[in-house]
Amino acid sequence: MREVNVMKKRIIIAVVIILFIIAGYLLYWKYPSGRDTMSWARSLRIEDVEKIELIVQPSDENERYKLLSQEEMDTAVRLINKSHGKYVEEPEPVTGLSRLLIVTMADGNIHKVSYGGYLTIDGDSYMDHPGGYSEEGGTLGPGEKSVPEY
Repeated sequence: MREVNVMKKRIIIAVVIILFIIAGYLLYWKYPSGRDTMSWARSLRIEDVEKIELIVQPSDENERYKLLSQEEMDTAVRLINKSHGKYVEEPEPVTGLSRLLIVTMADGNIHKVSYGGYLTIDGDSYMDHPGGYSEEGGTLGPGEKSVPEY
């Protein structure tokens, strides 16, 4: 009987330790950074946005750019509001698909949010797991035409 109680205590202690490790992992990678760029992203309101442009690279030249509709802007703002992760001072270079949102605010300020390997907000890079950032911005879809000349 005594051996059973000792075994139960060891199992409970092991489970508690595992739960603490999991909680620590989630807090480390998923808790939003306190940097200004992350604060801006998490507090962005659709009422403050004039327009959002999407640039997808690499892609077919005629599917690289899209000026988002109001409904698509709502989706993009919700995606930006979900931003989280650990700030990365010197991110490793990445290749592959990238989706860049150019957010023009009603006050004229312009912010850039990019999904592709890392979450990058106005030049600050974030990752939510050891391999980078899990969101690819796939809900934003492809572009509709080539990038306009500015």
